[in-house]
Amino acid sequence: MPIIGVYSSRETLVPQLKERCPAMQFSADEADRKASRVAVVDIDSHSVLGSPGKNLVRIVLCDGSRPPNRRHGEIRVERTEFLTSPDEYLTFAVELADTAVHAAQLEREVTYLNEIHDMMAMVDADAVSERITTTVLELLGLRRGTLFLHDPRLERYVVSFSNDPDLRETGEFLPGISPGLLQRALSSGQIVAADRGPNGRGMVVMPLQVQDDLIGVIKVPLLEADVVTEEGAENVTRYITAVAQVLSNIYQLTRSRDLAMRDDLTKAFNRRFFESYLDEEIERSRRYGSLFSIIFLDLDDLKMVNNVYGHLTGSRTLQEVAKRILSAVRGIDKVVRFGGDEFCIILPQTDQDQAMAVANRVRRAMTSSSFHVDPDIDISITASFGIACYPTHAVTKEDLVRQADAAMYRVKSTTKNAVGIAEVENATKPAATSP
Repeated sequence: MPIIGVYSSRETLVPQLKERCPAMQFSADEADRKASRVAVVDIDSHSVLGSPGKNLVRIVLCDGSRPPNRRHGEIRVERTEFLTSPDEYLTFAVELADTAVHAAQLEREVTYLNEIHDMMAMVDADAVSERITTTVLELLGLRRGTLFLHDPRLERYVVSFSNDPDLRETGEFLPGISPGLLQRALSSGQIVAADRGPNGRGMVVMPLQVQDDLIGVIKVPLLEADVVTEEGAENVTRYITAVAQVLSNIYQLTRSRDLAMRDDLTKAFNRRFFESYLDEEIERSRRYGSLFSIIFLDLDDLKMVNNVYGHLTGSRTLQEVAKRILSAVRGIDKVVRFGGDEFCIILPQTDQDQAMAVANRVRRAMTSSSFHVDPDIDISITASFGIACYPTHAVTKEDLVRQADAAMYRVKSTTKNAVGIAEVENATKPAATSP
């Protein structure tokens, strides 16, 4: 039985109600009163009627005169009449509140069903991830969050959608989420768990689970002033339960299509993917006024490896190169085998300076140690890099590719093992960065 809040300055009212309605719980505590679905408002406390609260039904006691401006959910009754048989009024009020809650839940479930119907027409897991994450944030009343999906190719969880500017890709199995907090969420009936540090900041995690498979996790940072209410957690639990299977179906479909877009040797994306995805990225940047960058890289002297050790060793070297590139970029970045020993990295929402940092990180990953491709063969290989940024250097796909390719060949024909930036028309040519 829920607690019934009592607004009254008379110390005798709560004991009277407890005596006449022993099966019900009453409280005059301020927190209990505000959180209760049903409240009794005595004659001397009518001033609270206009105040906000979670009371769905209020029994307003009167003394012959009625307060003005009756609000939705108020039952007005003479005080003497109410105290004669309070259990009848209170039972009715509790049932009315339960009906209102049930109706609200049905309305939310209809909304979820409509959203599921919309999502079933989507074939892009990233778009579904954005829809789910933004809905969860709305239900919690919070602003920033990230949805990680499991990537079997990388054997870890990668970013599928994020609007958190503080997110940093770490390459961890599940970035920034402790196993203990995740386990608490999985074992919780609400599948929502929150943690805060000594400074008041923390995070909320919400697993997306289908049967025994953890296909994804939503991570929401908490600031000191952020509050996760029990109602919000309950609503999120119902929503995630409803949409997890849809996300799983689309996730599996996307993974199947993803395999068709992969290079058989390196498992990086192939040229077919590159052509369609770059069109999408340009359209997205035009629509939202954002920018992105591409990095072309061409291996230096792979032909020498093929000549000395054979093409099988050359192929294994390409596989190891692809692994190191993937380990050095974010989950949202796309690594493409453009052809032969040439790769391209597409970096969404990344400017020229950030792309330079990524290119140098990839370059260091390639040169940090030799490639152990056979028990008795270690290969050392470098690459030449070229960067072009949309719309800084070009506004069409063809020009963007040409600019990045030209920047890469300028490096390859001079220093090698360095990063070059595309030239802006009428601008001074930027210097390549050397190791």
